[in-house]
Amino acid sequence: MEIGAAFFTSITILITFTFLFNLIYKYAFQHTSDYVKQVAMIVGFIALGWLAMKFGVRYNGSAIFDLRNVPIIFATLVFRDPRTILAIGFGIALARFGINGMSASAFTAFCNISTLGIAGSILVGLYRRRPKWGYPVKATISLLTINALQVGGILAYGAVDRVNYATHILPYSLPATLLLGTFFLFIIRDFFLDQQRAVRLKETNEALEKRTRELLDSQKMLEEKAELILQASKYKSEFMANMSHELKTPLNSIILLSQMIGESEDGFRPEDNRRYANIIQASGEQLLHMINDILDLSKVEAGKMDIVWDILSLSDTVELLHRQMKPLAEVKNLEFRLSVEEDVPHTLLSDGLRLGQILRNLLVNAIKFTDGGYVALLVSTERPANGAGDSQVVFTVKDTGVGIEKSKQELIFEAFRQEDGSINRRFGGTGLGLSISLQLATLLGGTLSLKSEKGEGSEFSLRLPIVQALEASVSAKQTAAAFE
Repeated sequence: MEIGAAFFTSITILITFTFLFNLIYKYAFQHTSDYVKQVAMIVGFIALGWLAMKFGVRYNGSAIFDLRNVPIIFATLVFRDPRTILAIGFGIALARFGINGMSASAFTAFCNISTLGIAGSILVGLYRRRPKWGYPVKATISLLTINALQVGGILAYGAVDRVNYATHILPYSLPATLLLGTFFLFIIRDFFLDQQRAVRLKETNEALEKRTRELLDSQKMLEEKAELILQASKYKSEFMANMSHELKTPLNSIILLSQMIGESEDGFRPEDNRRYANIIQASGEQLLHMINDILDLSKVEAGKMDIVWDILSLSDTVELLHRQMKPLAEVKNLEFRLSVEEDVPHTLLSDGLRLGQILRNLLVNAIKFTDGGYVALLVSTERPANGAGDSQVVFTVKDTGVGIEKSKQELIFEAFRQEDGSINRRFGGTGLGLSISLQLATLLGGTLSLKSEKGEGSEFSLRLPIVQALEASVSAKQTAAAFE
């Protein structure tokens, strides 16, 4: 009668506790971290084992029947980490001392339950290697193995009289334990499936959230690319409109003057002929300059721009630029300043044609956008502050012109873009010079930077490394001396 009442009491308490723990776990730990959930599950299983021992049947202070092994059996079906089963087993074993204190029977129960925990961890390791085994197979193996080990432990440790236990208790307690264990595992199977569904749902939600973020990022990236494509199309349309306008002016001059010369029966006066010839020549040079800009940009973007490295004389390069640009500045009544610092090296390893092209573009732009004041070409040496890296020669083109707004200082280096892209803008040109200059500077191993304020002029700085130039210069001198 006492064993039957203990059966009913134990299974009722276990089911009630499991139901309450399921509710608490579902609503109290739903949004907590995985670590907190894991700890809560372990504590719940240990409490379940303590309750089973608390309301079990005892004989001379020793438990002869309880469902302490059910939490360990169920844990082998829920968890996939053997260490978790060990923690639950040792936790229930330690909880045994809280029922009868430090006694021989409590120590015997501690050893028995610890053995069940070790066995459970071994079973979990086996289940991990057999992923195709379903819940019924695993439940059957765990139920039979853990119960067999518990009976063997009671007989081995001798906590109760072995003969009395084997003849009067075991025939009733073992079938009842197996039956109630099976019933309990069947009932809490819903909890197990619910946990599996929750895990799968969480994983699905996380995958969907990740996929949604990826789709949003992809959509944003596509929108940005579409905007860039639209902008590029707009800028190229503006460029083509500007180019047609720029090309028409010199072409019309050439065609009109050629037509006038051809239709004239009496001819022109010598001074008219010279003036028309000069206009035709200037228009032709303007056309050639625009065509060269377009061809240079195409070569750079296609990677076909050839760089011819040679040792240049900086003094000759600067003097040539001075002679070419000073007349253009004088036409606009601008002062053209030239300054070369004393520590600037005499030679530079670079491409003279491309270096001259960059500086001419910068100087022509400076003169074009300056109505009063001066245009200056400053050459100096810049050394790294911490002593690491190569020294650089710096070509600075400075003017007192219209300046450039900060919001537009990046776009002027892009192909087909100008600060003012309208056809009837004040200053003409293709708008390719700075883009070509920036890419040529990169090909020469240098950089091109800008400092400007609207209405206060601009300052473009071309920096090129000079260490290689110095070494090449020394090597060239040594080679020349050897031949002499």
